[in-house]
Amino acid sequence: MKTRLVISVVLAAALLALAGALNERLLALRAERHLTQAPPTLNMPPAVAFTTVALGGFRGILADVLWMRAGRLQDEGRIFELVQLSDWISKLQPRSAAVWAYHAWNMAYNVSALMADPAEKWRWVRNGIGLLRDEGMAFNPGSARLHQELAWLFLHKLGTDSDAAADFYRARWAAEVAAGAVPLDPDLVRKIESEIAPLDWRTPQAQAIYWAVAGRPFARTDFDDLALRRMAYQALLQRLALGDRHLLEPALAFVEETRRRHPDVGAVQDVLQRLRELE
Repeated sequence: MKTRLVISVVLAAALLALAGALNERLLALRAERHLTQAPPTLNMPPAVAFTTVALGGFRGILADVLWMRAGRLQDEGRIFELVQLSDWISKLQPRSAAVWAYHAWNMAYNVSALMADPAEKWRWVRNGIGLLRDEGMAFNPGSARLHQELAWLFLHKLGTDSDAAADFYRARWAAEVAAGAVPLDPDLVRKIESEIAPLDWRTPQAQAIYWAVAGRPFARTDFDDLALRRMAYQALLQRLALGDRHLLEPALAFVEETRRRHPDVGAVQDVLQRLRELE
């Protein structure tokens, strides 16, 4: 029995080493064919980089097992265990934008909804924002999907009253911006204000526009480009509905540019027509 155990351990170690070696070649092939947005271990903490290289193809198997476990935890309402498990899954699949998008959405919508205190709700919404901006985008530079998801969080979760605590969220976010605690690229801010309009950066709509515009250079398809443009003009429409009439002309110009870029999308023409009726 001891001999069999030793043989099994040695064999497992050999297979793990082989998987790591094969994974190096697989990652190189993905980079050659531009299937990755960054070198495999760029910007990764040492533990995550080690997991990525050492586990190789076994990462997918382990992630599948953890996803099944996460589904059970969600059904059982064991949210805090689910959040920890989600962090492990994200570290196993750090280059998957869909993984980061899902976990950020889960925090901002599902977990926050379980909290009674607005401050506790905001903590989880804020965690969702931070997860996308500070971790997901760091592991996936150039992901149009994550830019769209972050813009949507600002546009919907903070920008509308779909959540009863939305006023609290907006006040807390405005305080962060006023305190200089929100990192914004000054060059991008100047670009947006020169090409669209000066904005109140304390508002969630301005943040939605910021991340939508930041993501457009990474749009690889017309679908991605249109999705990001919609985030931006919907944010302008929200500000118009809130009384910012000075944004009518910028909104018209932006939607007109979107119509020229996507002439076959009837919904954009409808938005343009409604804006013209407001002139």
